[in-house]
Amino acid sequence: MMPLKRVLPALILVVGLAACTESKPPAPPTEQQIHSSDSAVATGEMGRHPYRCSDGEPLFVDYKDNGLQIDLRRSSSAMPMTLTAPAQGLQYVGETATATFKGAQLTVVEGEGRTRTCEREGTR
Repeated sequence: MMPLKRVLPALILVVGLAACTESKPPAPPTEQQIHSSDSAVATGEMGRHPYRCSDGEPLFVDYKDNGLQIDLRRSSSAMPMTLTAPAQGLQYVGETATATFKGAQLTVVEGEGRTRTCEREGTR
């Protein structure tokens, strides 16, 4: 058996190092997380934000599930196309489309490769 005098300094070092381990501060929220809890439409519907696409068409984006799910609608009352992302900052995927955000810009690629670029309204 080792004498206590030899083991004690090592034990103190291990305990001291464990106490000094820094925990990382939480990452700042993504735009999608922020938008899931605010509104940019007159009705005040939480998470809903209007976009205007390169083809001139409007697009309403409803941010849900803390920004991990979006519902895309061509009008405020149209049936939604639901897309989900596995984690913050990753591509959203649905049955017939994918969507990617870069700042206030949204790129939607639909089934046959039709790509639309949309800008969030009110950010110009």
